[in-house]
Amino acid sequence: MKKKKKFSVLKMLTGDVLMHPFVKRQMGLMVLVVCLIVLYEGNRYACQSETVKIQRLRKEIIDLRNESVALRNELMQKSLQSNIEQRLGDDNPLKPATAAPIIIED
Repeated sequence: MKKKKKFSVLKMLTGDVLMHPFVKRQMGLMVLVVCLIVLYEGNRYACQSETVKIQRLRKEIIDLRNESVALRNELMQKSLQSNIEQRLGDDNPLKPATAAPIIIED
């Protein structure tokens, strides 16, 4: 009959558990699992930083879109005929056309 060895915390702390035949047989698998965990954590960190970057860029796009709309409205107001006439003043040699434009046909 095979005598079972007791598992204790002392054996774990001293490293004797690593000499157990079962642990010796499964050492390759344990190394593989540790490598996969390290790769998983690295990939998770990279994905999180990409997600943060995407969120920051989306916010920047929204801000730029809002700024574009505001500038477009400002330009529209400045380019209205009434605003141009008002900015040029009364001593302006340019006068608005009073007659409709003539279409030249061939």
